Amino acid sequence: MGIFTRTKERQEQPAPVAADAPFTEAEVAAVKELLRLTALPPDEFDATYGALLRRSWGVIAAPRGPDWTAVRERTLACLVAALKVRRAHVLPRFAAAEDAYRLTEAMSFALAACVVAERLALVLGRATGPGWCPLTGTVPADIELADVAVPRSFGALLLPRLLGETGRQWLGEQPEALREAAAYFGGGPSQLRDIADDAAARIDMSIDPAGSAETAVEDDCAATPQAEGEASGPERGPESPPSAETGPETPDPDGVPSDIGTGRVGWRWFNWVRAGLRDGTIAANAEGGWLHNIEGSAYVVDPDCFEALAAAESMPPKSIRNRVLKLGRHRTRRSAGGRADAFPAELADGRRVSGMLFDGELLWDEDAPPASTSVLR
Repeated sequence: MGIFTRTKERQEQPAPVAADAPFTEAEVAAVKELLRLTALPPDEFDATYGALLRRSWGVIAAPRGPDWTAVRERTLACLVAALKVRRAHVLPRFAAAEDAYRLTEAMSFALAACVVAERLALVLGRATGPGWCPLTGTVPADIELADVAVPRSFGALLLPRLLGETGRQWLGEQPEALREAAAYFGGGPSQLRDIADDAAARIDMSIDPAGSAETAVEDDCAATPQAEGEASGPERGPESPPSAETGPETPDPDGVPSDIGTGRVGWRWFNWVRAGLRDGTIAANAEGGWLHNIEGSAYVVDPDCFEALAAAESMPPKSIRNRVLKLGRHRTRRSAGGRADAFPAELADGRRVSGMLFDGELLWDEDAPPASTSVLR
């Protein structure tokens, strides 16, 4: 096979499905979508992606129940979403053009394998049964699921098994892709994991940072309306004490306020704004600026407020926005469709804009900038 070099563009062909393939009719449609998102001919796709899924489904074929059904549905949905988002990224970042071309398909397959291993790990990591080993055996029909947290890195234990011989050989001959697959399950930065997280957030299937559960990003128009400008459910009220998630806001030994949050991308945006206000690189109430103090609340113009950090993170501004939304620290307002995150405003410089509204203390602690004459509309 010419699997270790990128193939030329081809006419759309049906995804091959082996006679013993354990795919349902709906899953076959998803597999065909995956084929369209790669540049592999059907036989090479079947030897890599198809084998990865058949092997994964074979491991969990026996048990029944909503957890096992859901893991198949979510894995395929996240896999399709990840490959769609991956098309907007050059991997590895800053690679020479010839290397990026050589690695395009290998990086996509590494991403796919990591997503599958991570999703299966969320359930396999909870499975317990006498004499059964998740690293070697298929799951027995009478397996039990413990109510425990599963670290994301559990997926790294499953990855070699799920890849199979052809997949292991492919990634093994592309050390850059192999390193990226290892970084996916590590504690440091990972380009592939950022893509997978972004894709999962877009389809409301994000994984909790601790790996214990999946969490959903709220839609812009939720079912339960709230009063104009009222804080959304997960948001702390003004009288609530700081939560463990928000973290301490006391100065460090050098007198500089410490970062807030958990280090996730959404919290990095908050801390980036806070640091910019302290060092003067971000000005509040500036003419043409995106951050304004409106009656004590922090108003940010969307998408301007996300573009600078998005460039630094090599992520689309919308992805940064999704991560911030997921934290639930923004205000919402009543709208015709239910609840909306966007607030129209007329700024002091005459601009009519749309943006998001936060408790001022999230961005500037007690050292608030002067109130502007900007108003919400």
